[in-house]
Amino acid sequence: MDEINKDAVVKQDKGISQITESEKRSWGSIAFIWIGTMICIPMLMVGGIFAGALTIGSIFWATVIGFAVCCLLMILDGIIGSDLGLNATMTSTRAFGMTGANFSMALVIFIAETGWFAVQTATCAMAFDTLMEIMGIAFPFWLSCIIWGAVMCVTAVYGVRWMSVLNYVAVPLLLILCIYGAVHSIGTTGWGPISSTVTSNAMAMPAAISTVIGLFALGATCNADYTRYCRSRADVAKATVLGVLPAATVMILVGAIMALGTGNYDVTSMFAGLGMPVVAMIVLVLATWTTNTGNAYMSGLAVCKMFSIKDKNRPIVTIIVGIIGIAFAIMGLADVLNTYISIIGAVVPPIIGIIVADYWVICKGKKELWAPQKGINWVGIISWICGGGFALLETLGVFSVFSPALDGIIIAFVLYIILYKLLSGTKLIGQGEMTIEEATAKAK
Repeated sequence: MDEINKDAVVKQDKGISQITESEKRSWGSIAFIWIGTMICIPMLMVGGIFAGALTIGSIFWATVIGFAVCCLLMILDGIIGSDLGLNATMTSTRAFGMTGANFSMALVIFIAETGWFAVQTATCAMAFDTLMEIMGIAFPFWLSCIIWGAVMCVTAVYGVRWMSVLNYVAVPLLLILCIYGAVHSIGTTGWGPISSTVTSNAMAMPAAISTVIGLFALGATCNADYTRYCRSRADVAKATVLGVLPAATVMILVGAIMALGTGNYDVTSMFAGLGMPVVAMIVLVLATWTTNTGNAYMSGLAVCKMFSIKDKNRPIVTIIVGIIGIAFAIMGLADVLNTYISIIGAVVPPIIGIIVADYWVICKGKKELWAPQKGINWVGIISWICGGGFALLETLGVFSVFSPALDGIIIAFVLYIILYKLLSGTKLIGQGEMTIEEATAKAK
């Protein structure tokens, strides 16, 4: 590809400025990005965690219910992005204010997505090192992190279009290997022993559902980053449900079945024991690649909002984010995955509850009633602190109501509506409305 074409591809993906109707894309391409995101290592890891604590039937229902909740929130949030043509951080600029969004939505997405990028980079590096070991080559972990982190980061630089191309190639291969893994495990061990390994639940269903929601809380909150390219609300619903629910359910169940069948709960060991380790490791690398491009891409968009960076500089920002993620990978962030998921699952979901409450209740779901607020909307900030704080205390075991992630969303949703109506017209809501053109002017 010549330099002119390369520049064209990079510039096709915007940072914080508004997407026009001519830039909209088919819902299928968005759905396929989500499918590629769902077919990932963290899904298999959670399946492995569930395998030792839940029956197969309970794993299925916890996954379906958890992701159904995520899909509902994603559709409500994704429609906002489609209606307005704005990414996730920009859709929060009314609920939190232009300045407030920098210290809530944008900052949280940056921290969380960069962390996920580090986890996935480390997982990919371990898979690559295993592949090299099979070939009799000792390869340093830190160098693998640098090489594969850079490869994933470059893909993210070129945005949604290149992510779609990568998924069209990688997803079928990943799906075939996962199905083979499940069939191989059942054929080797037998369905009877696998299904009867756990006969009663050691984990409560609300906790399992909360784990599922927490696993994907960040992706749900960032749905507008992709759905801003959807042409209609119906396209948002189709891209979200078909892109997320089937693939996520299959992946977690496959992770559980493979863990029970192989007796290994480490994903790299599970794949290495499938009888064709070289192929398995190659596909495992692809699995992390397809997901990690999205992590770097979303994190880069968040940083663009935080510092009002122009669209043309989004690729540079994405590279910087990738370098930070690679450093975290080398430092061993993947070793604290469970704790990381728990914290993200507590503090992130309330954000989407607030944005949904603002658009669908306060603005009645009408884009003409929506406008960014100058300064800080303290109602949004207070609602987030209360909802996220409540969920975090539940996660830490201080008390228990139902599901920390879901409880936090409900509290933030209800509190925002109440406080907004009580304080409407005061400076606590913000320092006045501005147009979308004014809000995105610095990005152009």
